[in-house]
Amino acid sequence: MAIVITVEDGTGVADANSYVSVADVKAYAEQRGVVLPSTDDEIAAMIIKATDYLESFACKYQGRKTDCAQSLQWPRTGVVMCCEDFPQDQIPKQLKSAQATAVLIQNEGLVLQPNVTAADYVVEETVGPITTKYANPIQAGISATFTALDSLLEPLFFASCGQVGFPLRTVRV
Repeated sequence: MAIVITVEDGTGVADANSYVSVADVKAYAEQRGVVLPSTDDEIAAMIIKATDYLESFACKYQGRKTDCAQSLQWPRTGVVMCCEDFPQDQIPKQLKSAQATAVLIQNEGLVLQPNVTAADYVVEETVGPITTKYANPIQAGISATFTALDSLLEPLFFASCGQVGFPLRTVRV
């Protein structure tokens, strides 16, 4: 059975499960010299996982969903980009690029949202007379970092682009 990608275009598309199409991702990859899997279903599966990753930032995105019943976190109202109100019926280019980038990351064999426990890491290792202790990454709060992806998403978050201070959004009544 083929994986169906339903693209959100800014109108609150029913059952949307992506911000980009398979063709969009293929073009993005081609422009960067990346070879993707040959079947559309393999790419579609990575697109769905990329959507899941982007949706996990719901509490970090500026504004709020345009309609509480919409399938995905975007479109949103109350978003400001480049000191201007972002239209509530559009999907930011940065979000689309982030989703395509997330597909490219998966194509490299990386997992966007790995399920890990402290047992997955060597905390102490002895080789001959030398014992080395490592910090437990789970206890230290270390998680995967995807620099290219994070930089695309940053303008969509509260207190982005190096803003200093407490992010407080006010509404005039």
